[in-house]
Amino acid sequence: MNDLVKEQSKNHQFSYTVIVNLQTRKNDVEEYINRTVRVNSDSKLVEDELAQRAANVVYGLIETHPDFADCDLAQIVGITFASAHDRDIR
Repeated sequence: MNDLVKEQSKNHQFSYTVIVNLQTRKNDVEEYINRTVRVNSDSKLVEDELAQRAANVVYGLIETHPDFADCDLAQIVGITFASAHDRDIR
């Protein structure tokens, strides 16, 4: 595990890396964007809860980031669970 993950997850037992795929459309031009999201938790998350937490982070990004303000469409089209780390396993 790299030092960045260790630093970000030091206050939580579990750290998950999720890749969220977005489809955007602006002026009839479609683009696909991948965003990597880290979800930290003190309890083990099941797939549905992990996907929902990652989606909430990305929805917040879509609503607040200026790059998405002019898009006609911005939606999540895929979620991939990339990795999980348990601080207690060495």
